[in-house]
Amino acid sequence: MAGFGAMKKKEDEIAEAIFQAEAAEVDKQVAEAEAPAPAPVSKSNFPNLEAEFKEQTNPNRIRPSKVFCGVVGHEGTGKSGIVIDGHMHKYPEGMLWAMDFDNGAMACKEAHYPGSDERVRVWSPWVMQSNDRTSYDYPETHNRVMDLLRYAVEYAQKQSKAGFEGKKLNTFLVTSVDQFDQVCMNNMKIYDLEDNNVKDAIGAAKVEVNQGIGWNWNIRSTRFKQMTALCQKLNALGVDVYWETHLKEDKDGKVGFDGWKFAWEKSANNDLFQIIWCHARKVRGDDGKETGEIRHTAEFFKEKTNSDLKGQERLYFVTKKGEPAQWHGLSELREGVL
Repeated sequence: MAGFGAMKKKEDEIAEAIFQAEAAEVDKQVAEAEAPAPAPVSKSNFPNLEAEFKEQTNPNRIRPSKVFCGVVGHEGTGKSGIVIDGHMHKYPEGMLWAMDFDNGAMACKEAHYPGSDERVRVWSPWVMQSNDRTSYDYPETHNRVMDLLRYAVEYAQKQSKAGFEGKKLNTFLVTSVDQFDQVCMNNMKIYDLEDNNVKDAIGAAKVEVNQGIGWNWNIRSTRFKQMTALCQKLNALGVDVYWETHLKEDKDGKVGFDGWKFAWEKSANNDLFQIIWCHARKVRGDDGKETGEIRHTAEFFKEKTNSDLKGQERLYFVTKKGEPAQWHGLSELREGVL
């Protein structure tokens, strides 16, 4: 009987062990069923686009700038002034870079912000000719423009990285875009005529293509668009971009600027998000005579990002003979509500 009891005990132990093993297996299966399913492995044929898709909801991504603004008007209407003034108020610690074709940004900086070397950086885009026929080397000037813009893009990329300690580039201004357009046109003429041994704009003006046949304007437009593309890249990296240009006579009367139109490549009208028209009006008294006062107003001619501003005007500058000038600035630029 003792042997039988020992055998029974052994059988009970084996049965308990089997029961415990089966119970553990059941618990494991239940846990696996209740666990969240692992994220599916992407089977997209476009992994780069899928990564870009996911990045658009990344809370730490770079927020693009909505400011790609043209500022147009005649000489001396304070175009550079309202941009630099707006930057100084909107970004108290940030930098503005100016690619300065007509020295307007340099003059404004030295006259009104003489201690701002760390905050306002002015770049001349011009490269001089090595011979004495013309003042500028147009191909090399175009190359320098591209290099300056690529450097700005590189800087904006660096400042978005963790650990960046320098001043941030917040605003990029191009003055006198109409002069860059002339650079593009002169390059078109020079490059189109390489087989005729034309080396500069003076030589290009004398040949048959210029005098009788005409030019391939697509080349000029393509060169201009290179600046557009790089400025759009700056926008994508969070930098506000302003283009300043002058007006020229509008023989077709299509634009409506009192007989004037933009002096830049026409595609710019579509690429810009905003266009501000700066103009000066002389004030006359009840007798019709000029009072000596000139009121400078900014009209929001194009506005894609704030419909409340479309067609609105703002007074930003007043001058009057014998009295100090009154500078108000443009609050929409100062407050960043374009």
